[in-house]
Amino acid sequence: MAPQTEEKKDVKNDFVKREIIWPKVLFWIYIHCCAAYGALLIFTDAKLTTTLFCLLLIMVTSLGNTLGTHRLWAHKTYTAAWPLRLLLITFQTLGLTGSVYDWALDHRIHHKYHGTDKDKYNFKRGFFFAHMGNRYHTSNPESEHLHNQIDMRDIEEDQIVMWQNRLYWVFAIILGVILPVNTPMEYWNESGVNAVYVLGFFRIAVSIHMVWLINSANILWGLDPLDKRSADTNLVFLVNKSLWPQYHYLLPFDYRSGEYGTYNEGCSTAFLRIFAALGWATDLRTIDTNTIRDALQSVLSSRSHWLKYWRNGRTSIILKI
Repeated sequence: MAPQTEEKKDVKNDFVKREIIWPKVLFWIYIHCCAAYGALLIFTDAKLTTTLFCLLLIMVTSLGNTLGTHRLWAHKTYTAAWPLRLLLITFQTLGLTGSVYDWALDHRIHHKYHGTDKDKYNFKRGFFFAHMGNRYHTSNPESEHLHNQIDMRDIEEDQIVMWQNRLYWVFAIILGVILPVNTPMEYWNESGVNAVYVLGFFRIAVSIHMVWLINSANILWGLDPLDKRSADTNLVFLVNKSLWPQYHYLLPFDYRSGEYGTYNEGCSTAFLRIFAALGWATDLRTIDTNTIRDALQSVLSSRSHWLKYWRNGRTSIILKI
């Protein structure tokens, strides 16, 4: 038992101390209180059309983040024609989650340094920190250096992404605030209070949490292959835990890896196949079942190998086993 205690102590000491930024704490408390009031209005006062419109915007925003920011721009799991890129970046802007360029950069750092304190979403600090606690803590002192280590030339060649990055807040205010809030008041006479709290605060809060889950989902849906007790949690009664989230960190280029614990299924994957049938999405990258099985069997046959791949995510090496 002593060696295990010592190992945990070392991991804890490796954490970079980050101060809490209290104005951000108060800001997020305010946003969530307003969102909670918006949820109350959905059940008590808002029109059904307003609620359905809110759910539609949340769904398309999620598609913009999963199919666009995550699978297309962060991991290049497929190639998209310009109409699809324009559509997805419009959907992504609705959620006020930052520009595609900034999010993809952070996510590539997240994958490169996954499981270390250079990853701002370090799962070893717990779900709350990985999901939202990092939002109101000071950044890692090495963050600027880490950003410079990531090759972003492929994204910088995409003019749609770069235009959004330059004018992000102009697009975000128009697409993410003004149009969604004004639409119910203009077209079906919804009250201003309901429009602001349901289409504003509630919709944005839900959309933000859905995109935050992309970086913290492995804690909820994933099993730790190095910890036999990782399945000993009450979450098994709520979610289907598996190794698929960990597979995503080994082979991030596979378009079939779902953001929320699924593989080869789910709404986002279904829409991607529709876009592929329309010719808007091409070169969908994946790996066949036999190769996956053989690679995982080879890796799992050696605990040291698994540690190596789990910590480094070296896709090129695992494919050569």
